[in-house]
Amino acid sequence: LEIRGGAAAIGKTVSDFTSQFGAADPQSLFNSSLVSLALVTIVFKLLQRSTSDGRDAAKAEEKPASIKSLQARFLSVFWLLRCSDWLQGPYFYEVYTSKIFNGVPASMALVSKLFLTGFASRALFGPSVGRASDQYGRKKATLAFCVIYALGALSTKSPLLSVLLLGRVLSGVGTALLFSAPESWLVGAAQKSGDDPDGKYLGETFGMAYAGDAIVAIVAGQLAGLA
Repeated sequence: LEIRGGAAAIGKTVSDFTSQFGAADPQSLFNSSLVSLALVTIVFKLLQRSTSDGRDAAKAEEKPASIKSLQARFLSVFWLLRCSDWLQGPYFYEVYTSKIFNGVPASMALVSKLFLTGFASRALFGPSVGRASDQYGRKKATLAFCVIYALGALSTKSPLLSVLLLGRVLSGVGTALLFSAPESWLVGAAQKSGDDPDGKYLGETFGMAYAGDAIVAIVAGQLAGLA
């Protein structure tokens, strides 16, 4: 009987907890979940660092100044580029559904075709974009992404369907550049410096880049919600 009573009490507590979460405002629920997960992540990261510091104290070595400079330059630009990609995501669908063509609002089928055009553009031009990056330079390809992506975003201001389709093509090319040029430039620059022959700091830089990208995505979503 005691066991059954305890199980009933636990079940009631869980039920009350879930009902409170279900009745909560979605925005406050998201914020509270985000803060909770962030705190848990920080605790685990501190524990991991404390144990690794104790084991690797004897192997500690000073990071070369060239590697520090490379990481600072790459990460700041990489996160900014990724932020631009995360920011535009929530808006394109609403922009396209608000368009009116020949007095008729854009249908779901038309909006789907616009997005499909961007995906097809990335698949079609992706290999050519990669070869062009190798031929003309990864840094130039990264700069080309900024221009092409900006033009794709500006195309959403047009009421013409042809311009919107062209903008989706440009966005597909820009996305192909975004997911190839910056990382390739980093690998080439790390090899050129000669201070990371075994690639230890290169792996560390990639880990920092994509761990920070998750934070950038959250920040971009919050900024998009405020706009």
